[in-house]
Amino acid sequence: MIKYLLHLYVSRLERRYDYDATYLHELAEISPAAFRRFAAAQLALRWRGQAPRDALQAAAIGGALVEDCGPCVQIATDQAVEAGMPAATIKALLGGEKTDPDAQLAFDYARALLNSGENLDALREQAEARWGRKGLIAVSFMAMAARNFPVLKRALGHAKACQKVKVAGAEVAVAQSLKAA
Repeated sequence: MIKYLLHLYVSRLERRYDYDATYLHELAEISPAAFRRFAAAQLALRWRGQAPRDALQAAAIGGALVEDCGPCVQIATDQAVEAGMPAATIKALLGGEKTDPDAQLAFDYARALLNSGENLDALREQAEARWGRKGLIAVSFMAMAARNFPVLKRALGHAKACQKVKVAGAEVAVAQSLKAA
């Protein structure tokens, strides 16, 4: 029964985001306990702290970009739109253009955090000064959580396809300098 419910949950995710989550179905089949732990960890990392909405969403997009070349970035983008983040801000982030200061800082910080960037210390200090320690932690959690799906997808051998990212129905060219290694 638990496997049925897990597959139902994954199928809803697939329909909602037009996403192939075969790897999550596989995880549910292999170990419902492992699936539940993965899901619980993801939920635990979605804590707002004192960070603004656009900073949290930008950190998720930046975190997904570190690990992925499309499908998981698309979900992070769709979730940002659902949360109310302006499409213009998302397009600017993906295009490598400067945008809203909160979103830009969180995006840059997330990428530096996950890539061990040389500018990490300076970005951390700016983020903490702007949103406090709780905000810094919340933005860090969002970046960390966003990378978990593409990592698991790769671990199970399902990260074979790239795709273009759409924001508000329009394809966005992701700046070459931002693409996953």
